[in-house]
Amino acid sequence: MKSEITKISIDDLTYEKFVSDFLIPEIPLVIQGLANFDLRTLTPEFILKNYTDENKREAGWFDADLVDNEVIKIPSIVKSILNRDDMSVRQSPMRLFMQPAGHVTLPHYDGNSLHGLNQQITGKKRWIITSPNTPLPNIPFMFAGLVGENFTYSESEHDYMDFTTHSGDMLFLPRYWYHEVHSLEKINLNMNWVFTPNYPNQSSKLGRREVEIVKLRDTLPIINKIFFPDKFTNYGGQGTELINAYCKDVSKLRMMKRFLIELLGYPRLLLLAKQIKKRANEFSNNNFNIN
Repeated sequence: MKSEITKISIDDLTYEKFVSDFLIPEIPLVIQGLANFDLRTLTPEFILKNYTDENKREAGWFDADLVDNEVIKIPSIVKSILNRDDMSVRQSPMRLFMQPAGHVTLPHYDGNSLHGLNQQITGKKRWIITSPNTPLPNIPFMFAGLVGENFTYSESEHDYMDFTTHSGDMLFLPRYWYHEVHSLEKINLNMNWVFTPNYPNQSSKLGRREVEIVKLRDTLPIINKIFFPDKFTNYGGQGTELINAYCKDVSKLRMMKRFLIELLGYPRLLLLAKQIKKRANEFSNNNFNIN
């Protein structure tokens, strides 16, 4: 079923309401009316000069240490969330994205059980986000959708939302929500703060899949070398304590069932491999390309 995302002005949203109505139940929200950046300074040239250190670059973004100055001010609601005792925050929890018009992400959800607060700075983006209860088929062991170029969302199969963020909007994207993002204007700049709850959420299909894969990664370390570019020992920015919390209730039988389920996805992956690789290459080549 296609539904509308809730949008609330920052002036009408208390921290307590955000926590009780959106953060804890893990429901997406667009917070509107944020003005915590100086566009006179925060130009594409400024971003390229200050935030494109190749040593920090990952798949589609640049990690950055927290910035809180006259150019980029961290919203107070973000600070409050990052300081919560029940959230794990990595050493570099801020990400920067800058893409040209026509840039499209592969449908995916974020690894490390990440919640995200994604703020539109310049430009606008179309988001298609899909509930973790009706997820897309997954590339085996990974977080990207196992779908071809002609894939379309079905109201009978997927619970999803389709909306646009504009400058000053901040999207709360809970963990495990699939998202496909289309950049719509000449230059589209986003800031993203990420954090991981210290507790698992197995109420959805993808939440259950994640704890089973965490158990696999903990039990069979070779999986980390084959499939995952990140360091498993830094899972969620915390590592062992978080890993144990997530997979403590997963039995070996359940873990092996997950292993077999993932293996069953390989025939479909072989059929779609060229299409997925093409989309992945287009995605990577256009990151931080503003010409």
